[in-house]
Amino acid sequence: MIEEIRNKIANALKLLYSSNNEVATINIEINRTTDKSHGDLYTNIAMKLAKIIKKNPLDIAEEIKDQITLNSEIVKIESVAPGYINFFISTKNKYDQINMILNSKDDLIQNVENTKNIHIEYVSANPTGPLHIGHGRGMILGEVTAKFLSYQGHNIIREYYVNDAGRQIDLLLVSVLLCHLGKNEHIFVDEKSNDDGHLVTYKGSYVNDVATVLGHDLEKIDKDSALDLLNEPIDSLISFLKKHKSYSRIRNALVNVIIDKYIKEDLSAVGINFDSWFRESQLYESGLLNEVLLNIKNKNLSYNKDGALWFKNTQFGEDQDRVLIKKNGDMTYFATDIAYHVHKFKNHDVLINIWGADHHDYAQRLRTALKALDYDVDNCLQIHLVQFANLYKSGQSISMSTRSGEFYPIQHLVADIGRDATKFYYLIKKKEQHLEFDVDQAREENKNNPIYYIQYAHARITKILKDLDSEKVSEENYNNLISKNEVEILGIVDKYQETLNKAIFEIRPDIITNYLYKLSKVFHSYYAETKILTEDIRGERIRLVQCVDKIILNGLKVLDIKPMDSM
Repeated sequence: MIEEIRNKIANALKLLYSSNNEVATINIEINRTTDKSHGDLYTNIAMKLAKIIKKNPLDIAEEIKDQITLNSEIVKIESVAPGYINFFISTKNKYDQINMILNSKDDLIQNVENTKNIHIEYVSANPTGPLHIGHGRGMILGEVTAKFLSYQGHNIIREYYVNDAGRQIDLLLVSVLLCHLGKNEHIFVDEKSNDDGHLVTYKGSYVNDVATVLGHDLEKIDKDSALDLLNEPIDSLISFLKKHKSYSRIRNALVNVIIDKYIKEDLSAVGINFDSWFRESQLYESGLLNEVLLNIKNKNLSYNKDGALWFKNTQFGEDQDRVLIKKNGDMTYFATDIAYHVHKFKNHDVLINIWGADHHDYAQRLRTALKALDYDVDNCLQIHLVQFANLYKSGQSISMSTRSGEFYPIQHLVADIGRDATKFYYLIKKKEQHLEFDVDQAREENKNNPIYYIQYAHARITKILKDLDSEKVSEENYNNLISKNEVEILGIVDKYQETLNKAIFEIRPDIITNYLYKLSKVFHSYYAETKILTEDIRGERIRLVQCVDKIILNGLKVLDIKPMDSM
Protein backbone atom coordinates (compact mmCIF):
# COMPACT_ATOMS: atom_id res chain seq x y z
CA MET A 1 0.00 0.00 0.00
CA ILE A 2 2.86 2.40 0.77
CA GLU A 3 4.30 1.91 -2.72
CA GLU A 4 0.85 2.33 -4.28
CA ILE A 5 0.34 5.66 -2.51
CA ARG A 6 3.85 6.79 -3.41
CA ASN A 7 3.12 6.07 -7.06
CA LYS A 8 -0.19 7.95 -6.90
CA ILE A 9 1.55 10.99 -5.43
CA ALA A 10 4.32 10.79 -8.07
CA ASN A 11 1.68 10.78 -10.83
CA ALA A 12 -0.07 13.75 -9.21
CA LEU A 13 3.21 15.70 -9.14
CA LYS A 14 3.77 15.01 -12.85
CA LEU A 15 0.34 16.42 -13.65
CA LEU A 16 0.67 19.45 -11.40
CA TYR A 17 4.33 20.47 -11.69
CA SER A 18 5.76 18.80 -14.81
CA SER A 19 7.61 21.96 -15.81
CA ASN A 20 9.73 21.98 -12.63
CA ASN A 21 12.70 19.58 -12.94
CA GLU A 22 13.51 19.86 -9.24
CA VAL A 23 10.09 18.44 -8.32
CA ALA A 24 10.75 15.32 -10.41
CA THR A 25 13.74 14.33 -8.24
CA ILE A 26 12.16 14.88 -4.83
CA ASN A 27 11.97 11.93 -2.42
CA ILE A 28 8.37 11.06 -1.56
CA GLU A 29 8.22 9.83 2.04
CA ILE A 30 5.26 7.78 3.26
CA ASN A 31 5.07 7.05 6.99
CA ARG A 32 2.65 5.36 9.34
CA THR A 33 0.69 7.53 11.75
CA THR A 34 0.94 7.04 15.50
CA ASP A 35 -2.55 8.46 16.07
CA LYS A 36 -5.26 6.55 14.15
CA SER A 37 -7.54 9.61 14.19
CA HIS A 38 -5.12 10.97 11.58
CA GLY A 39 -5.49 7.91 9.37
CA ASP A 40 -3.09 5.07 8.70
CA LEU A 41 -0.42 6.70 6.52
CA TYR A 42 0.77 10.25 5.92
CA THR A 43 3.21 12.22 3.79
CA ASN A 44 5.01 15.55 4.26
CA ILE A 45 5.59 16.01 0.52
CA ALA A 46 3.66 19.30 0.41
CA MET A 47 5.99 20.90 2.95
CA LYS A 48 9.02 19.75 0.93
CA LEU A 49 7.53 21.20 -2.24
CA ALA A 50 6.72 24.54 -0.58
CA LYS A 51 10.43 25.43 -0.56
CA ILE A 52 10.72 24.66 -4.27
CA ILE A 53 7.59 26.16 -5.79
CA LYS A 54 7.20 28.96 -3.23
CA LYS A 55 3.64 28.18 -2.27
CA ASN A 56 1.64 27.58 0.93
CA PRO A 57 2.14 23.88 1.84
CA LEU A 58 -1.52 23.45 2.82
CA ASP A 59 -2.59 24.66 -0.62
CA ILE A 60 -0.14 22.22 -2.23
CA ALA A 61 -1.53 19.39 -0.07
CA GLU A 62 -5.04 20.20 -1.28
CA GLU A 63 -3.92 20.19 -4.91
CA ILE A 64 -2.24 16.79 -4.56
CA LYS A 65 -5.20 15.35 -2.64
CA ASP A 66 -7.60 16.38 -5.41
CA GLN A 67 -5.54 14.44 -7.96
CA ILE A 68 -5.87 11.11 -6.11
CA THR A 69 -9.04 9.08 -6.57
CA LEU A 70 -10.54 7.13 -3.68
CA ASN A 71 -11.06 3.40 -4.12
CA SER A 72 -11.88 0.27 -2.12
CA GLU A 73 -8.50 0.44 -0.38
CA ILE A 74 -7.97 4.20 0.12
CA VAL A 75 -11.28 5.22 1.65
CA LYS A 76 -10.43 8.76 2.76
CA ILE A 77 -7.76 11.41 2.18
CA GLU A 78 -7.41 14.62 4.18
CA SER A 79 -5.00 17.54 4.16
CA VAL A 80 -4.19 19.14 7.51
CA ALA A 81 -2.02 22.00 8.71
CA PRO A 82 0.75 22.74 8.24
CA GLY A 83 0.67 20.61 5.07
CA TYR A 84 0.35 16.92 5.85
CA ILE A 85 -1.73 14.57 3.69
CA ASN A 86 -3.34 11.73 5.66
CA PHE A 87 -4.57 8.48 4.10
CA PHE A 88 -7.23 6.24 5.64
CA ILE A 89 -6.93 2.61 4.53
CA SER A 90 -9.86 0.18 4.49
CA THR A 91 -9.96 -2.73 6.89
CA LYS A 92 -10.38 -4.97 3.85
CA ASN A 93 -6.85 -4.11 2.81
CA LYS A 94 -5.56 -5.55 6.09
CA TYR A 95 -7.60 -8.70 5.54
CA ASP A 96 -6.13 -9.00 2.06
CA GLN A 97 -2.68 -8.92 3.67
CA ILE A 98 -3.50 -12.13 5.54
CA ASN A 99 -4.44 -13.93 2.34
CA MET A 100 -1.44 -12.55 0.47
CA ILE A 101 1.00 -13.72 3.16
CA LEU A 102 -0.58 -17.15 3.46
CA ASN A 103 -0.71 -17.65 -0.32
CA SER A 104 2.81 -16.39 -1.03
CA LYS A 105 5.49 -18.97 -1.81
CA ASP A 106 8.45 -16.79 -0.86
CA ASP A 107 9.42 -14.32 1.84
CA LEU A 108 8.05 -11.30 -0.08
CA ILE A 109 11.57 -9.88 -0.45
CA GLN A 110 11.96 -7.52 -3.39
CA ASN A 111 15.08 -8.11 -5.51
CA VAL A 112 17.14 -5.17 -6.77
CA GLU A 113 17.28 -4.47 -10.50
CA ASN A 114 21.03 -3.93 -10.79
CA THR A 115 22.86 -6.73 -9.01
CA LYS A 116 26.52 -6.41 -8.09
CA ASN A 117 29.47 -8.58 -7.18
CA ILE A 118 29.96 -7.76 -3.51
CA HIS A 119 32.95 -8.77 -1.38
CA ILE A 120 32.30 -8.88 2.37
CA GLU A 121 35.15 -9.22 4.84
CA TYR A 122 34.30 -9.80 8.49
CA VAL A 123 35.63 -11.31 11.72
CA SER A 124 39.28 -11.41 10.47
CA ALA A 125 40.59 -11.66 14.03
CA ASN A 126 44.35 -12.26 14.30
CA PRO A 127 45.02 -16.02 14.16
CA THR A 128 46.43 -16.02 17.67
CA GLY A 129 43.73 -17.96 19.50
CA PRO A 130 40.07 -18.98 19.66
CA LEU A 131 37.29 -16.57 18.72
CA HIS A 132 35.55 -15.26 21.82
CA ILE A 133 32.36 -13.38 22.63
CA GLY A 134 34.05 -10.09 21.82
CA HIS A 135 34.21 -11.24 18.21
CA GLY A 136 30.63 -12.50 18.29
CA ARG A 137 28.73 -9.37 17.29
CA GLY A 138 30.83 -8.60 14.20
CA MET A 139 30.74 -12.29 13.33
CA ILE A 140 26.93 -12.54 13.40
CA LEU A 141 26.31 -9.13 11.83
CA GLY A 142 28.79 -9.90 9.06
CA GLU A 143 27.01 -13.14 8.22
CA VAL A 144 23.59 -11.46 8.28
CA THR A 145 24.88 -8.64 6.07
CA ALA A 146 26.01 -11.23 3.52
CA LYS A 147 22.66 -13.03 3.71
CA PHE A 148 20.59 -9.85 3.38
CA LEU A 149 22.55 -8.69 0.34
CA SER A 150 22.18 -12.17 -1.14
CA TYR A 151 18.40 -11.96 -0.58
CA GLN A 152 18.42 -8.74 -2.59
CA GLY A 153 19.90 -10.70 -5.51
CA HIS A 154 23.56 -9.66 -5.31
CA ASN A 155 26.45 -12.07 -5.85
CA ILE A 156 28.30 -12.38 -2.56
CA ILE A 157 31.79 -13.51 -1.59
CA ARG A 158 32.46 -13.93 2.13
CA GLU A 159 36.13 -13.64 3.01
CA TYR A 160 38.23 -13.99 6.16
CA TYR A 161 41.45 -11.96 6.03
CA VAL A 162 44.20 -13.81 7.90
CA ASN A 163 46.83 -11.50 9.43
CA ASP A 164 49.61 -14.07 9.30
CA ALA A 165 52.60 -11.87 8.43
CA GLY A 166 52.88 -9.62 11.47
CA ARG A 167 54.56 -9.55 14.87
CA GLN A 168 51.56 -11.08 16.67
CA ILE A 169 52.29 -14.49 15.15
CA ASP A 170 55.88 -14.32 16.39
CA LEU A 171 54.62 -13.46 19.88
CA LEU A 172 52.31 -16.47 19.78
CA LEU A 173 55.16 -18.67 18.57
CA VAL A 174 57.27 -17.55 21.54
CA SER A 175 54.35 -18.32 23.85
CA VAL A 176 54.00 -21.81 22.39
CA LEU A 177 57.75 -22.40 22.67
CA LEU A 178 57.70 -21.35 26.34
CA CYS A 179 55.00 -23.95 27.01
CA HIS A 180 57.06 -26.58 25.22
CA LEU A 181 60.08 -25.66 27.37
CA GLY A 182 58.03 -25.77 30.55
CA LYS A 183 58.47 -22.03 31.03
CA ASN A 184 54.89 -20.95 30.34
CA GLU A 185 54.88 -18.81 33.51
CA HIS A 186 57.80 -16.74 32.27
CA ILE A 187 56.93 -13.06 31.76
CA PHE A 188 58.40 -10.85 29.09
CA VAL A 189 57.81 -7.12 29.52
CA ASP A 190 57.44 -5.13 26.32
CA GLU A 191 60.43 -2.79 26.26
CA LYS A 192 58.49 -0.53 23.89
CA SER A 193 55.68 0.01 26.36
CA ASN A 194 55.51 2.52 29.19
CA ASP A 195 53.45 0.02 31.15
CA ASP A 196 55.84 -2.20 33.11
CA GLY A 197 53.09 -4.76 33.57
CA HIS A 198 52.32 -5.20 29.87
CA LEU A 199 52.65 -8.90 29.05
CA VAL A 200 53.83 -9.68 25.55
CA THR A 201 53.14 -13.41 25.40
CA TYR A 202 49.79 -15.18 25.10
CA LYS A 203 48.27 -17.15 27.95
CA GLY A 204 45.54 -19.76 28.21
CA SER A 205 45.17 -23.52 28.02
CA TYR A 206 44.90 -23.41 24.24
CA VAL A 207 48.58 -22.34 24.05
CA ASN A 208 49.54 -25.58 25.82
CA ASP A 209 47.40 -27.56 23.38
CA VAL A 210 49.05 -25.91 20.37
CA ALA A 211 52.49 -26.64 21.86
CA THR A 212 51.52 -30.31 22.04
CA VAL A 213 50.38 -30.37 18.41
CA LEU A 214 53.61 -28.69 17.25
CA GLY A 215 55.81 -30.65 19.65
CA HIS A 216 57.71 -32.52 16.93
CA ASP A 217 58.77 -29.29 15.22
CA LEU A 218 59.57 -27.51 18.46
CA GLU A 219 61.89 -30.34 19.49
CA LYS A 220 64.22 -29.30 16.65
CA ILE A 221 64.81 -25.87 18.22
CA ASP A 222 67.98 -25.64 20.36
CA LYS A 223 66.50 -25.74 23.87
CA ASP A 224 69.61 -24.45 25.71
CA SER A 225 70.07 -21.48 23.36
CA ALA A 226 66.42 -20.54 23.76
CA LEU A 227 66.59 -20.77 27.56
CA ASP A 228 69.64 -18.51 27.59
CA LEU A 229 67.55 -15.76 25.98
CA LEU A 230 64.72 -15.73 28.52
CA ASN A 231 66.24 -12.83 30.44
CA GLU A 232 66.81 -10.83 27.26
CA PRO A 233 64.22 -8.63 25.49
CA ILE A 234 61.67 -10.75 23.68
CA ASP A 235 62.92 -9.54 20.29
CA SER A 236 66.17 -11.41 20.95
CA LEU A 237 64.26 -14.68 21.17
CA ILE A 238 62.22 -13.79 18.07
CA SER A 239 65.43 -13.06 16.14
CA PHE A 240 66.82 -16.42 17.30
CA LEU A 241 63.72 -18.22 16.01
CA LYS A 242 63.85 -16.40 12.67
CA LYS A 243 67.33 -17.83 12.07
CA HIS A 244 66.09 -21.39 12.48
CA LYS A 245 65.95 -23.23 9.16
CA SER A 246 62.37 -24.39 9.83
CA TYR A 247 61.12 -21.00 11.07
CA SER A 248 58.80 -20.26 8.13
CA ARG A 249 57.38 -23.77 8.10
CA ILE A 250 56.77 -23.82 11.87
CA ARG A 251 55.20 -20.38 11.74
CA ASN A 252 52.89 -21.45 8.92
CA ALA A 253 52.01 -24.66 10.77
CA LEU A 254 51.18 -22.57 13.85
CA VAL A 255 48.74 -20.40 11.87
CA ASN A 256 47.16 -23.51 10.33
CA VAL A 257 46.59 -25.06 13.74
CA ILE A 258 44.91 -21.91 15.07
CA ILE A 259 42.67 -21.63 12.00
CA ASP A 260 41.73 -25.30 11.66
CA LYS A 261 41.55 -26.33 15.31
CA TYR A 262 40.03 -23.16 16.77
CA ILE A 263 38.79 -20.42 14.42
CA LYS A 264 36.95 -22.66 11.93
CA GLU A 265 35.37 -24.67 14.74
CA ASP A 266 34.30 -21.45 16.47
CA LEU A 267 32.73 -20.20 13.24
CA SER A 268 31.06 -23.57 12.68
CA ALA A 269 29.46 -23.30 16.12
CA VAL A 270 27.33 -20.42 14.81
CA GLY A 271 26.94 -21.83 11.31
CA ILE A 272 29.40 -19.61 9.45
CA ASN A 273 31.44 -20.86 6.50
CA PHE A 274 33.61 -18.49 4.52
CA ASP A 275 33.91 -18.71 0.75
CA SER A 276 37.53 -17.58 0.83
CA TRP A 277 40.44 -17.29 3.25
CA PHE A 278 42.97 -14.69 2.11
CA ARG A 279 46.33 -14.59 3.87
CA GLU A 280 48.30 -11.41 4.38
CA SER A 281 51.44 -13.34 3.38
CA GLN A 282 49.98 -13.68 -0.14
CA LEU A 283 50.46 -9.94 -0.60
CA TYR A 284 54.21 -10.43 -0.10
CA GLU A 285 54.50 -13.65 -2.11
CA SER A 286 52.55 -12.32 -5.12
CA GLY A 287 54.55 -9.09 -5.27
CA LEU A 288 51.35 -7.03 -4.98
CA LEU A 289 52.52 -5.26 -1.82
CA ASN A 290 55.71 -4.00 -3.50
CA GLU A 291 53.68 -3.07 -6.59
CA VAL A 292 51.30 -0.95 -4.50
CA LEU A 293 54.14 0.72 -2.60
CA LEU A 294 55.79 1.58 -5.92
CA ASN A 295 52.52 3.05 -7.18
CA ILE A 296 52.27 5.16 -4.01
CA LYS A 297 55.83 6.38 -4.60
CA ASN A 298 55.21 7.17 -8.27
CA LYS A 299 52.18 9.25 -7.34
CA ASN A 300 54.38 11.20 -4.91
CA LEU A 301 52.26 10.06 -1.96
CA SER A 302 55.10 8.81 0.26
CA TYR A 303 58.41 10.01 1.66
CA ASN A 304 61.25 8.77 3.87
CA LYS A 305 61.85 10.21 7.33
CA ASP A 306 63.78 8.88 10.36
CA GLY A 307 64.43 5.63 8.51
CA ALA A 308 60.73 4.93 7.94
CA LEU A 309 58.45 5.29 4.91
CA TRP A 310 55.44 7.56 5.44
CA PHE A 311 52.16 8.12 3.56
CA LYS A 312 51.14 11.76 3.03
CA ASN A 313 47.82 11.68 4.90
CA THR A 314 48.02 15.36 5.87
CA GLN A 315 47.95 16.23 2.16
CA PHE A 316 44.33 15.08 2.22
CA GLY A 317 43.16 16.76 5.42
CA GLU A 318 44.26 14.10 7.96
CA ASP A 319 45.77 15.22 11.27
CA GLN A 320 49.12 13.49 10.66
CA ASP A 321 51.04 11.37 8.17
CA ARG A 322 51.14 7.61 8.76
CA VAL A 323 53.93 5.04 8.60
CA LEU A 324 53.90 2.45 5.82
CA ILE A 325 57.24 0.76 6.59
CA LYS A 326 58.84 0.97 10.05
CA LYS A 327 62.51 1.81 10.42
CA ASN A 328 63.22 -1.87 11.22
CA GLY A 329 61.79 -2.81 7.82
CA ASP A 330 58.49 -4.25 9.07
CA MET A 331 55.34 -3.37 7.17
CA THR A 332 52.53 -1.71 9.10
CA TYR A 333 48.93 -2.93 8.97
CA PHE A 334 48.23 0.29 7.07
CA ALA A 335 50.52 -0.73 4.19
CA THR A 336 49.21 -4.29 3.91
CA ASP A 337 45.58 -3.16 4.24
CA ILE A 338 46.00 -0.76 1.32
CA ALA A 339 47.44 -3.58 -0.79
CA TYR A 340 44.70 -6.00 0.32
CA HIS A 341 41.99 -3.55 -0.76
CA VAL A 342 43.71 -2.97 -4.09
CA HIS A 343 43.54 -6.75 -4.57
CA LYS A 344 39.82 -6.78 -3.72
CA PHE A 345 38.98 -3.88 -6.02
CA LYS A 346 40.29 -5.88 -8.99
CA ASN A 347 37.46 -8.41 -8.93
CA HIS A 348 34.48 -6.87 -7.17
CA ASP A 349 32.03 -4.00 -7.68
CA VAL A 350 31.53 -3.24 -3.99
CA LEU A 351 33.69 -3.93 -0.96
CA ILE A 352 32.19 -4.15 2.54
CA ASN A 353 34.27 -4.37 5.71
CA ILE A 354 32.64 -5.22 9.05
CA TRP A 355 34.92 -3.68 11.70
CA GLY A 356 34.74 -2.75 15.35
CA ALA A 357 33.77 0.81 16.27
CA ASP A 358 37.32 1.41 17.58
CA HIS A 359 38.47 1.42 13.92
CA HIS A 360 36.71 4.71 13.16
CA ASP A 361 39.87 6.79 12.65
CA TYR A 362 41.69 3.96 10.90
CA ALA A 363 38.78 3.48 8.50
CA GLN A 364 39.02 7.13 7.46
CA ARG A 365 42.79 6.80 7.06
CA LEU A 366 42.35 3.81 4.75
CA ARG A 367 39.63 5.52 2.71
CA THR A 368 41.90 8.55 2.27
CA ALA A 369 44.77 6.42 0.97
CA LEU A 370 42.63 4.45 -1.47
CA LYS A 371 40.98 7.60 -2.76
CA ALA A 372 44.41 9.11 -3.36
CA LEU A 373 45.19 6.02 -5.45
CA ASP A 374 42.13 6.84 -7.62
CA TYR A 375 39.78 4.14 -6.36
CA ASP A 376 36.07 4.97 -6.26
CA VAL A 377 35.86 4.81 -2.49
CA ASP A 378 32.65 6.84 -2.18
CA ASN A 379 30.60 4.41 -4.27
CA CYS A 380 32.46 1.13 -3.93
CA LEU A 381 33.80 0.87 -0.36
CA GLN A 382 31.58 0.54 2.70
CA ILE A 383 33.05 0.19 6.18
CA HIS A 384 30.39 -0.84 8.69
CA LEU A 385 31.51 -0.03 12.22
CA VAL A 386 29.99 -2.25 14.90
CA GLN A 387 29.76 -1.13 18.52
CA PHE A 388 31.01 -3.38 21.28
CA ALA A 389 28.89 -5.98 23.03
CA ASN A 390 29.13 -6.47 26.78
CA LEU A 391 27.97 -9.82 28.10
CA TYR A 392 27.10 -10.58 31.70
CA LYS A 393 26.86 -13.85 33.54
CA SER A 394 25.87 -14.25 37.19
CA GLY A 395 25.90 -10.47 37.44
CA GLN A 396 29.53 -10.17 36.32
CA SER A 397 30.93 -8.79 33.06
CA ILE A 398 32.60 -11.53 31.01
CA SER A 399 36.26 -10.98 30.06
CA MET A 400 37.24 -10.82 26.38
CA SER A 401 41.08 -10.79 26.40
CA THR A 402 42.83 -13.46 24.32
CA ARG A 403 46.24 -12.15 25.39
CA SER A 404 45.58 -12.71 29.10
CA GLY A 405 43.99 -16.10 28.49
CA GLU A 406 40.88 -14.98 30.37
CA PHE A 407 38.13 -15.07 27.78
CA TYR A 408 34.81 -16.75 27.06
CA PRO A 409 35.03 -18.67 23.76
CA ILE A 410 32.10 -18.25 21.40
CA GLN A 411 31.71 -22.04 21.44
CA HIS A 412 31.07 -21.92 25.19
CA LEU A 413 28.36 -19.31 24.71
CA VAL A 414 26.69 -21.48 22.06
CA ALA A 415 26.90 -24.50 24.37
CA ASP A 416 25.41 -22.40 27.17
CA ILE A 417 22.40 -20.77 25.45
CA GLY A 418 22.25 -22.41 22.02
CA ARG A 419 23.20 -21.31 18.50
CA ASP A 420 19.89 -19.60 17.77
CA ALA A 421 19.81 -17.57 20.98
CA THR A 422 23.43 -16.56 20.40
CA LYS A 423 22.57 -15.23 16.94
CA PHE A 424 19.37 -13.54 18.09
CA TYR A 425 20.87 -11.66 21.02
CA TYR A 426 23.70 -10.25 18.93
CA LEU A 427 21.07 -8.88 16.50
CA ILE A 428 18.60 -7.16 18.81
CA LYS A 429 20.06 -3.66 18.43
CA LYS A 430 21.37 -1.48 15.62
CA LYS A 431 25.07 -2.02 14.97
CA GLU A 432 25.74 1.62 15.94
CA GLN A 433 24.37 1.06 19.45
CA HIS A 434 26.20 -0.51 22.37
CA LEU A 435 24.83 -3.96 23.14
CA GLU A 436 24.49 -5.56 26.52
CA PHE A 437 22.91 -8.90 27.19
CA ASP A 438 22.67 -11.19 30.14
CA VAL A 439 23.53 -14.82 29.46
CA ASP A 440 21.32 -15.89 32.36
CA GLN A 441 18.33 -14.09 30.81
CA ALA A 442 18.98 -15.83 27.50
CA ARG A 443 18.38 -19.15 29.28
CA GLU A 444 15.09 -18.11 30.88
CA GLU A 445 11.81 -19.54 29.65
CA ASN A 446 9.56 -16.51 30.01
CA LYS A 447 8.51 -13.32 28.24
CA ASN A 448 11.70 -11.53 29.32
CA ASN A 449 13.63 -13.74 26.91
CA PRO A 450 12.57 -12.57 23.42
CA ILE A 451 13.88 -15.54 21.42
CA TYR A 452 12.14 -17.98 23.78
CA TYR A 453 8.88 -16.02 23.55
CA ILE A 454 9.01 -16.01 19.74
CA GLN A 455 9.79 -19.72 19.58
CA TYR A 456 7.05 -20.41 22.14
CA ALA A 457 4.49 -18.55 19.99
CA HIS A 458 5.34 -20.81 17.05
CA ALA A 459 5.18 -23.91 19.27
CA ARG A 460 1.74 -22.89 20.56
CA ILE A 461 0.41 -22.34 17.05
CA THR A 462 1.89 -25.66 15.94
CA LYS A 463 -0.05 -27.36 18.75
CA ILE A 464 -3.27 -25.53 17.79
CA LEU A 465 -2.99 -26.58 14.15
CA LYS A 466 -2.06 -30.14 15.08
CA ASP A 467 -5.17 -30.48 17.29
CA LEU A 468 -7.41 -28.74 14.75
CA ASP A 469 -10.46 -30.62 13.47
CA SER A 470 -10.88 -29.07 10.03
CA GLU A 471 -14.52 -30.26 9.80
CA LYS A 472 -15.44 -27.95 12.66
CA VAL A 473 -13.97 -24.83 11.03
CA SER A 474 -16.53 -22.33 9.77
CA GLU A 475 -15.92 -20.14 6.73
CA GLU A 476 -13.83 -17.15 7.65
CA ASN A 477 -15.43 -13.75 8.15
CA TYR A 478 -12.65 -11.27 8.83
CA ASN A 479 -15.17 -8.66 9.96
CA ASN A 480 -15.47 -10.70 13.17
CA LEU A 481 -11.87 -9.90 14.10
CA ILE A 482 -12.78 -7.06 16.43
CA SER A 483 -11.18 -7.79 19.82
CA LYS A 484 -8.37 -5.52 20.98
CA ASN A 485 -5.68 -8.16 20.41
CA GLU A 486 -7.10 -9.17 17.02
CA VAL A 487 -7.08 -5.57 15.84
CA GLU A 488 -3.52 -5.13 17.13
CA ILE A 489 -2.36 -8.32 15.38
CA LEU A 490 -3.98 -7.13 12.15
CA GLY A 491 -2.06 -3.86 12.44
CA ILE A 492 1.26 -5.66 12.94
CA VAL A 493 0.53 -8.09 10.09
CA ASP A 494 -0.25 -5.15 7.83
CA LYS A 495 3.31 -3.86 8.38
CA TYR A 496 5.00 -7.19 7.64
CA GLN A 497 6.05 -6.71 4.01
CA GLU A 498 7.37 -3.18 4.44
CA THR A 499 9.10 -4.15 7.70
CA LEU A 500 10.83 -7.12 6.11
CA ASN A 501 12.01 -5.15 3.07
CA LYS A 502 13.15 -2.20 5.17
CA ALA A 503 15.24 -4.56 7.31
CA ILE A 504 16.72 -6.34 4.29
CA PHE A 505 17.58 -3.23 2.29
CA GLU A 506 18.90 -1.20 5.22
CA ILE A 507 20.77 -4.23 6.63
CA ARG A 508 18.86 -3.85 9.90
CA PRO A 509 18.24 -7.31 11.41
CA ASP A 510 17.21 -5.59 14.65
CA ILE A 511 14.03 -4.45 12.86
CA ILE A 512 13.06 -8.09 12.34
CA THR A 513 14.00 -9.28 15.84
CA ASN A 514 11.95 -6.51 17.45
CA TYR A 515 9.04 -6.96 15.05
CA LEU A 516 8.84 -10.70 15.77
CA TYR A 517 9.03 -10.10 19.52
CA LYS A 518 6.22 -7.53 19.38
CA LEU A 519 4.05 -9.83 17.26
CA SER A 520 4.70 -12.77 19.60
CA LYS A 521 3.81 -10.79 22.73
CA VAL A 522 0.46 -9.75 21.26
CA PHE A 523 -0.20 -13.31 20.11
CA HIS A 524 0.46 -14.68 23.61
CA SER A 525 -2.01 -12.15 25.04
CA TYR A 526 -4.52 -13.20 22.39
CA TYR A 527 -3.96 -16.88 23.20
CA ALA A 528 -4.50 -16.23 26.90
CA GLU A 529 -7.83 -14.45 26.42
CA THR A 530 -9.29 -16.31 23.44
CA LYS A 531 -10.21 -19.99 23.16
CA ILE A 532 -9.51 -20.80 19.53
CA LEU A 533 -10.38 -24.50 19.42
CA THR A 534 -14.07 -24.62 20.31
CA GLU A 535 -17.03 -26.68 19.10
CA ASP A 536 -17.58 -24.19 16.30
CA ILE A 537 -14.12 -23.03 15.25
CA ARG A 538 -14.10 -19.62 13.61
CA GLY A 539 -12.22 -19.75 10.32
CA GLU A 540 -10.96 -16.16 10.55
CA ARG A 541 -9.16 -16.95 13.80
CA ILE A 542 -7.45 -19.97 12.28
CA ARG A 543 -6.36 -17.88 9.30
CA LEU A 544 -5.08 -15.19 11.65
CA VAL A 545 -2.92 -17.54 13.74
CA GLN A 546 -1.69 -19.28 10.57
CA CYS A 547 -0.61 -15.89 9.28
CA VAL A 548 1.17 -15.07 12.55
CA ASP A 549 2.98 -18.41 12.35
CA LYS A 550 4.07 -17.92 8.74
CA ILE A 551 5.46 -14.49 9.59
CA ILE A 552 7.40 -15.94 12.53
CA LEU A 553 8.74 -18.78 10.37
CA ASN A 554 9.72 -16.40 7.55
CA GLY A 555 11.34 -13.95 9.96
CA LEU A 556 13.38 -16.68 11.66
CA LYS A 557 14.36 -18.11 8.27
CA VAL A 558 15.65 -14.73 7.12
CA LEU A 559 17.77 -14.55 10.28
CA ASP A 560 18.89 -18.17 9.76
CA ILE A 561 17.33 -19.26 13.06
CA LYS A 562 15.61 -22.62 13.25
CA PRO A 563 12.05 -22.74 14.66
CA MET A 564 11.13 -25.07 17.50
CA ASP A 565 7.84 -26.91 17.02
CA SER A 566 7.58 -27.80 20.70
CA MET A 567 9.02 -26.29 23.87
